[in-house]
Amino acid sequence: MGNTAASEQADEKNPPLPGGYLELCLGKRTAVPPNLARSRRSSESSLEIIRVIEKAREDSHIRGLALNLSGFSAGRSCLWELRTSLESFKAPVPPASAGKKIVAYLSQGDLDLYCLVSVADKIVLDPAGSLSLLGCLYGRGFVRGALEKIGLGVRELRYLKYKSAQETFTREDLSDADREQYGAYLDDTFALTKTLLMKSRSWSEEDFNRILNDEYLYSAFRAREQGLVDYLGRGPELREAVQNLEGGQPKNWFRWGDPQFSLLEAGRRGNDALPRPYHVKDGGILRKVFGKKTEIALVHAQGQTDLERGMAARSLAALIREIPRRKAVKALVLRIESPGGSAEAADYIAQAINEVKEKIPVVVSMGSVAASGGYWAAMNASYIVASPYTLTGSIGVIAAWFFDKGLYGKLGLGVDLLSRGAHADLPAGVLIPRRDLSGEEEEQFRRLILDLYTDFVNRVAKGRNMSVPAVEAAAQGRVYSGLRAKDMGLVDRIGGLDEALRAARELAGIPQGRRVRYTEHPKPRFIDRIAARFGLPAPPVTAFPGLFWLYSLPYPESAGMLEDIRYRLSRNGEALPILPLFPGGVKER
Repeated sequence: MGNTAASEQADEKNPPLPGGYLELCLGKRTAVPPNLARSRRSSESSLEIIRVIEKAREDSHIRGLALNLSGFSAGRSCLWELRTSLESFKAPVPPASAGKKIVAYLSQGDLDLYCLVSVADKIVLDPAGSLSLLGCLYGRGFVRGALEKIGLGVRELRYLKYKSAQETFTREDLSDADREQYGAYLDDTFALTKTLLMKSRSWSEEDFNRILNDEYLYSAFRAREQGLVDYLGRGPELREAVQNLEGGQPKNWFRWGDPQFSLLEAGRRGNDALPRPYHVKDGGILRKVFGKKTEIALVHAQGQTDLERGMAARSLAALIREIPRRKAVKALVLRIESPGGSAEAADYIAQAINEVKEKIPVVVSMGSVAASGGYWAAMNASYIVASPYTLTGSIGVIAAWFFDKGLYGKLGLGVDLLSRGAHADLPAGVLIPRRDLSGEEEEQFRRLILDLYTDFVNRVAKGRNMSVPAVEAAAQGRVYSGLRAKDMGLVDRIGGLDEALRAARELAGIPQGRRVRYTEHPKPRFIDRIAARFGLPAPPVTAFPGLFWLYSLPYPESAGMLEDIRYRLSRNGEALPILPLFPGGVKER
């Protein structure tokens, strides 16, 4: 089995403890796509990690976990999901009277990662590492002045109070509406983080405020001195933490994950060092031969709601419709990470869900963001699960009109037109339309946007079985945390991916003791696997990947904003259910 016996390090008078510890190496994994505008499935799913934790909880041979977070990164929602899975791991499993233990190692940590490791019984910090506990922040960049300098005009076609996706181009600071809605989101999420840390580390409110507001930046030695961590070190100290926690060393050490990140050199044969039940996509040999298969399909919908790029809604909707044709599939879980985009693309997904839920339950699991068009895609599900950190809602649409306001003169461009019809020249121009909207033309856009908004509200009311006034009270483009979205009736349950899977089992009527096989879709392309191997984001879905590596490489936030402008220009004048894409979002800094 390739196990490393702890007895080699144990004192002869203290024989090894029965059972083993599982080192969970999460290095090089990420559970949130680095670029929601372009990514289809550029990141590792958290399903496998969650399932391994669940299996380890049920395995009587596993005494505890050594959580190795070296090189791991994820969004706030995913970290919360992992934290809740680890809390479940620690809960007693009948007939046991006590739960299992967790020790955690990290080399660097921000507030979110520290909140994750706070669930551990003992924390080990690398002696060359540090903690940066700065708090939570919402930020957005503004380019109005830059657009004016280059002669690019923008008219914001906004008729809903909170629908602020075009403010990046029309303002120089946050509007009152954004300060209200994102301030409420920060209040919700920061309060939850505070509560989790105070409970896990036995801090008073005074302790919490002092740790974040007085010092906030801690060297490894200062972190130990202040009681933020318990040990400084790496592999030996991780073993020491287990020794002191358990009163001895476990008989065996197992490993799951990339061996190059292992601190304990446990399970040298990699994941094969674990019993077959830890292979998430394998339902078990005996079940394959003698048992009836029971399967739950997990479908990833990541990126903009766009027909060809982002979540590639045209092909994704076809995939969703295809899944129930497999008799073994009893339920479908759709994992949505999307800030919206095209209403048409979002409706492709919504309609596919509406058809499929007549055959099998469809549960939506919301990741870090599932708002605007992302919420449109989710609204017809049998059941919606969101994390408390999910940014959701934003039921509304908005548009912008980009036009020449001096750019033609700067570049020496000119246009000469022949037209028939009062508005035929509206989109005409070189690079961008040559003129702004007239008052009459803007009124036409206003009617179009409000008609689409009314349709959006009515569809949500039908999909969620709510009254139109109740949806309208939650709409106007306002974003919510998962917690508030549940209070407003926009989601059904607070939880992570594991909770969504449980809800799918319940709705499908799968007996509690029956083993379930989980499959993930769409299958990663070969080029995606190569990119993941070298730590790169995935190339665009519709482009020939060999020509577009630069398009996929990580780039600074300012370049992301240029990509956002390019997208808005390509959708000039189109009513979009969309959030601000670049930069922005709620960040820990």
